[in-house]
Amino acid sequence: MRTVILFCTLLLAFSATAETTYDKPKIPLLSVITEIPTTALNTVKYSFTKESVPAWATIISTTLVMYHYDDDLYFGARADGRRWGIGNDDKTKTIVKGFGFDLLRVPTDTGSWMYFLGDGWMHMGIAAGFFATGYFKDANRPYNTGLQMVHGMVTSTIFSQGIKRATGRESPNKATSPRGRWRPFPSIEGYQSRTAEYDAFPSGHIMTATLVFTIMATNYPEYSPYILATEAVWLTALGFEMVNNGVHWASDYPLGIGIGYAVAKMATHMNEPFEVSKVDGKTPASRWSFFPTLGGEVPQMNAMLSY
Repeated sequence: MRTVILFCTLLLAFSATAETTYDKPKIPLLSVITEIPTTALNTVKYSFTKESVPAWATIISTTLVMYHYDDDLYFGARADGRRWGIGNDDKTKTIVKGFGFDLLRVPTDTGSWMYFLGDGWMHMGIAAGFFATGYFKDANRPYNTGLQMVHGMVTSTIFSQGIKRATGRESPNKATSPRGRWRPFPSIEGYQSRTAEYDAFPSGHIMTATLVFTIMATNYPEYSPYILATEAVWLTALGFEMVNNGVHWASDYPLGIGIGYAVAKMATHMNEPFEVSKVDGKTPASRWSFFPTLGGEVPQMNAMLSY
């Protein structure tokens, strides 16, 4: 618990610093919702270009390799969890329930704290910290960072939920066949009542954690080495624990990272006129996509987790 508090403190400590280097106006609060269609469309445009081929090659190849070894990775992680005294069970405790759902679950041991690193309450807490810092200090950079995180979480969830429901992959702890069965497009009732049987691919926890760190690194480039180091530790701990407790397969992660990164890059440009082609200040000379575009250049896709 102390480690997580330290991480959050370090991440928020610089949220109001070096404000003079940031010249963007405050984002209107309602843009968190009204800009969702634009950010979603820009994410697709940003992702499906000639320049995105290396990123897609990385995502596809690592997913296929991990998928081949998913069972070995799963049982190996569980053996490590027992050997290290973490255990294999999710021991988060529900303290708030409502409308038939567990609204708030809190960690109670080391393993559940590692799992909590990917919880929505953790991500929203970080976003709220940035937003509150910006609001009370009248600082645009942390204010916008917090709103971009919330906006990105909502937008990325649309993508992840669509893919989850389209693929219908079993989680390890519900697997009825090696590496889990794939049952595309389950019924709405079936998905809602037996979610773990259909929602493994891709990992929303890894996706959202990647998104949060990418937005931080984009808005605070002077701190990117520290943010990247923290992200590496954060995602490693979270990724291991979700395999250990049977929530995800390792092959659920690469696409989750890719979605989180792409949506984050677009979320940092919400509510401002910009060309997708000028993301990161780079303008490629050619374009290629799977769908009609509205004109303009196309973006260059950065390598995942590259700031």
